[in-house]
Amino acid sequence: MSLTPPPEDPQEDQDQPRRGGRARKQVEKFEATSAPSIKKGKRKQVEEDDEDENMEDSDSDLTEEDDEGVAEPTPTKGKKRKSVAGGSAKKNKAVNGSAKKRGRKFITKAGGAAHGEDGVKNDSPLFSALLSPDIALQPLIDEWVETYQQAAGDEVSEQVSIHELITLFIRCCGINLDLEQAEATDEDGITDAVERIQDESVRVAVAAYPLISRGKQFNAFRKNLDYFLNSLVESLSLTPILFDDNTEKAEHINSLLSLILNWLNCMSTSPLRPIRHTSTYMLLKINSSLCDVAFTVGKDLSLKQRQKEAEIKKGGASNAAQKRVKELEEKVKEAQKRKKRLHDMFQEIFDVMFVHRVRDADPNIRCDCLRELGVWTKKYPDYYVSTSYLTYFTKGCNDPFAHARLETVKALSNLYSKESFMNSARTVTLRLVPRLIEMALRDVDLTVRVTAIHVITLIDKTGILADEDESHRDKVARLVYDQDPKVRKAVGGFIVNMWEERKEESKTEWSGARVAKKKRANKISEDEMAINLDWKSLATLLIDTSNSLDGPIEPSASSSSQQPILPISITTPLTRANAAVESICSEYELWKDWQSLVDYLLLDHSTAKQDMWLLTEDEETFMLQVLIALIQREDQDEEEEDRSKKLMQILPRLFAKHQTDVGRIGGILSMLGHINLGLYLDLRQTKAYETLWDDVTKQFLHHTDTSVLESAIKAVNHLTANASMSTSNTTKLNELQESLFASLRDEIGSDDVALLSLEEEGIAKLEAILLRVLLLEKSRDLTEVMEDEEGQSSGWDIICTFAERGRLGYKEEAKMVDYAVQIVLYHMTWVFRRFTEEDAKDDDKVTALSVKTDKAVDTFQELTLGDNTNTVDTVRRQAFIAYLTLHLLFTYQGTKDTTATPAARSCPLTIEDEIQHRLGGAFLAAVEKCASDRESHAETDNHGEVVLVPEDLSFLHLTSTLVAAIRKGVLEVEHAKEPLAHVGRLGLTYDAIVKKLVDALRDEGIYNKESETVQHVAGSALQQSFNLFLDSESQEPTAPLALAKIISTAFTIHGNHFAVLQQLHPSDVCDFHLEALDYISRRISNYVKQEIATKNREQKSRLQINRYKAISFFRILILLLGPVTPPDALKIKTHLDDAISSVGVEVTVHKGWEPYRAYEKRLISIASKDPKVKVAAKKVQQQEDTDREENEEVEATPTRGGRNRSNTISNGNGNGDRSSPLSPPPAAEEEEEEEEEEEEVVENPTTPTKSKKRPRESSPIDDNEDLDLNLDISSPPADHSIQLDDDDLELTLEGGPSQNERERSASAEPGVKRRRTVVRY
Repeated sequence: MSLTPPPEDPQEDQDQPRRGGRARKQVEKFEATSAPSIKKGKRKQVEEDDEDENMEDSDSDLTEEDDEGVAEPTPTKGKKRKSVAGGSAKKNKAVNGSAKKRGRKFITKAGGAAHGEDGVKNDSPLFSALLSPDIALQPLIDEWVETYQQAAGDEVSEQVSIHELITLFIRCCGINLDLEQAEATDEDGITDAVERIQDESVRVAVAAYPLISRGKQFNAFRKNLDYFLNSLVESLSLTPILFDDNTEKAEHINSLLSLILNWLNCMSTSPLRPIRHTSTYMLLKINSSLCDVAFTVGKDLSLKQRQKEAEIKKGGASNAAQKRVKELEEKVKEAQKRKKRLHDMFQEIFDVMFVHRVRDADPNIRCDCLRELGVWTKKYPDYYVSTSYLTYFTKGCNDPFAHARLETVKALSNLYSKESFMNSARTVTLRLVPRLIEMALRDVDLTVRVTAIHVITLIDKTGILADEDESHRDKVARLVYDQDPKVRKAVGGFIVNMWEERKEESKTEWSGARVAKKKRANKISEDEMAINLDWKSLATLLIDTSNSLDGPIEPSASSSSQQPILPISITTPLTRANAAVESICSEYELWKDWQSLVDYLLLDHSTAKQDMWLLTEDEETFMLQVLIALIQREDQDEEEEDRSKKLMQILPRLFAKHQTDVGRIGGILSMLGHINLGLYLDLRQTKAYETLWDDVTKQFLHHTDTSVLESAIKAVNHLTANASMSTSNTTKLNELQESLFASLRDEIGSDDVALLSLEEEGIAKLEAILLRVLLLEKSRDLTEVMEDEEGQSSGWDIICTFAERGRLGYKEEAKMVDYAVQIVLYHMTWVFRRFTEEDAKDDDKVTALSVKTDKAVDTFQELTLGDNTNTVDTVRRQAFIAYLTLHLLFTYQGTKDTTATPAARSCPLTIEDEIQHRLGGAFLAAVEKCASDRESHAETDNHGEVVLVPEDLSFLHLTSTLVAAIRKGVLEVEHAKEPLAHVGRLGLTYDAIVKKLVDALRDEGIYNKESETVQHVAGSALQQSFNLFLDSESQEPTAPLALAKIISTAFTIHGNHFAVLQQLHPSDVCDFHLEALDYISRRISNYVKQEIATKNREQKSRLQINRYKAISFFRILILLLGPVTPPDALKIKTHLDDAISSVGVEVTVHKGWEPYRAYEKRLISIASKDPKVKVAAKKVQQQEDTDREENEEVEATPTRGGRNRSNTISNGNGNGDRSSPLSPPPAAEEEEEEEEEEEEVVENPTTPTKSKKRPRESSPIDDNEDLDLNLDISSPPADHSIQLDDDDLELTLEGGPSQNERERSASAEPGVKRRRTVVRY
């Protein structure tokens, strides 16, 4: 039984067959009904010529111009429409003449009949089933197999079934052409049939064929296709059909699988990608299914061979025994025959298809081949795990397509997951290892790197890497410190493998050591010693790997993906120890053993050179960091109370052992943050708590390292946060503060701080003391202790004096003065915060606050702007920040300022205009220093990447403070031009900070009606930015363009869907453009003059390049034309023409003039929206049409599309005449035309919108007068002309007044004239 549609009543089979023997189908024509909701297309129907005997196909092509779907056509009497598929005739009769009429198909898309979605025919029931997501395919497969089995010996029925299957393959390729049943079974004609299909389909083949289409209708296609092919092969394997080989004993005329393979092999060589890819994919899946069959056949063969051998061993001589042996021999031969048949199929598929498609130009095909090769090696390793097949994985590892490399390493991962394959693949493995390591180290695709590391880990477990080259293992081990966490986690298994090997080596060495070397370990049990050796092995492994990173690295290995994590200090968020713990813990629960590591670290490791089980200095430091990382990780898995109790016991011992070691004590102090301090009260260990306070205080007062002090202050803050022990906290904290300031007074003695002569050692001590004060000042209020004199100078006076020493400019004291400046600022911040409303009513407190504020302001101002000072740059920058920050705190905008604090109202601070300008100059100096640092750092960078230098962080802090001062109103908005001018020059972070100034500009221009200020700031910033671009070697104005985009947001406020809510007054934007045009015309003019004056060819060429760079300024102006109105656009256009003509340069077709032409075109587009221009242009057009009909001598320009429309501007002064080629008519006609048009225009006057803010300079089209169109046709060609492209308009502005005339008369207007190109044929 076939799955083809049942034949209809053969009532139309009266046509005579064609010469070729194929049946002639009667043409059925239908007329489509109209649907109101569906767009109709124009159709061209080609009727069949029954008398044409030379045509091989009688069906004609039906083309449809409309790409959209049309309503289902309804039949019309007397007319029939013929169905076509992809331009090829549909065959409805077999060669033997039997009629197989299919149901009527309606045309739904161009070039196909009864198409499914995406234009693929769904006339195949099997193909339609593959498109259904919820269909049960197994019954259909069983039905088709049963039908084919029943067709044995019947050529016609067999042809029908095979034709149905081959049609499915063709439809899966997205091809709509039909195939004759005889062609499907003709093995000799397969090549010709495939060529015909691809030749006729090349014109209609689409890129998105079913296999790769993302359409909803194809969501289930790939899954169903895989299931169909696998189930088909599995069903056929249960019958003799799969193993038929065209012998006389075969039941079927055709060998089904050979025929299928021939078709698909031939299709896999097609140049059409849909056919080639789909057929290759199906062959690969068929081969994968055959691997399952081969594996089953192999198992059956082994079973039968064992049965046969067992029967022979019995040695029975009876006839029954001999008969059983003979039957078993026959079964073995049959199984061997089947196995050989399958191997022949494997070889055929591999030789004919795989070896070619694995090198295909399409990366998707290569991926499919490599993925399925991995499946074959896993399903049938007896055949495919050999060098001849595994060699292709080597090629896959070198594939340029990342997904192909990924499929290769995935296949290798599946292969090496079974140790039994390793011996067969050893040769290929040795060849693959170098490339796999290279992929793991430097592949651009992260997933490929991670999978390659997994493969290397599996290979390493076999011992191949250790046997060949240990350097390979070292390279992979370094990835434990990689920047990417996924890479670190992936290499965890590899590190654990190496650790296990080191463990075994250490234990073997210890067991073989002499008794004398084991004397010191007599008190340690064997179990404890085994644990200690494990930690020793891990420490040695991690230190060796870390040291290999610090050594010289090959130049080829320098890659961003390989940059190690450098441990700045033990308190940094991510050190190498953290990275190692993260990596190892992904494979091994190392954090559960942290207590045994603590016991090991508390041992005396000073005799490490004599005892192999003890740690060296570096190893001990590193393992202490590992301990800290383990404790941090263990927070998530263990109860807090148990961890805290253990830490409470070990912290005092760790403090006592490592208190003098700067590299370790910081990490130990950080452990305190993981203790629940409330347990000290619960366990009644108050004395232990006070001892802990004393240990922390001791470390804070005695160490000078910054990282240790930062860890200590964090510990102090954690202790003071313990409310249950508040009494002890207050006592210990007061003692700490008193000791700190007492050490400060003791260090300076009775000497005057301003006249103090400091040596290097004294400076270091004072730096440490001031750093401690600063860290405390940041975390808590020290106002009382700071201002307490105690019979001596107060801490406030001493620190202010240290800050004033910055004027001396001693570089050795720069850091000390920097700390002092910060302390003064933080102290003023606490004073500002403590000042209340009640204090504001007390005159004495207000006076005291004023005195402190003035002192701090004077100090900061002197360090920042002092004329007689020699302040170090770092100190000057910090003083700049402190000066503006203090003014931000104490700024007061008047009675309307409801957010002002009592301190700001009592002692308001303002900055004079002169000081503001000097601050702007100081900022520019900081900008230039930062820019030079970035340039020098970029030159020395080995990777060609600009890395942020450390000093940039303080500069960004300075910039953010300046921006905040401008936004808050401390500085005038005018000073925004300095930071804005350097947008795009100093990095993305700088741009993000400065972008906040747009809010201040928008408020100033739109809400405060100070448009002139915004115009000045925007213009100055753009000009400065463009000057920097012109002075640089860059050829693209990247920075000015970025600045223009930022400024454009200050000109207009957009709402939803880009609706304009508010914007600057158009006349202000017009003035901005006029000033910008004056600026750029001067720059271009300077280049032109220098170019004319010089005689050196190279210098001329350089000046010409600079001239074109200057012309790129028009690209920036285009972005700022948003609020410009049509009258303003005409005014800007006139000024532009005057500016360019004054430069004396010719506008050519050179690419460098493209920005100018684009700006010009944009102005014309805006001007064309003026309704007065449109009305006048329409009347001009009508008059010109009348005159043109009378003037037959006008020179015509033939064009294909009728009237030639242009939106370009032509200058007649040698800039290239791009105006209409009409000859000027007689002067008398011109005058009459002018008079007539003047009368017509006056009848319909329009008035443009007036400025609501203040009177502006009048535009060429006056606000109070009608548009006067002076049609001066006899004007000389030297005048400027404008052709506007809007609603088929072409206007020409000619005879405009000169610059002097516009200055004398504000209402002067350029004459407007329209020209039109006449078409003559």
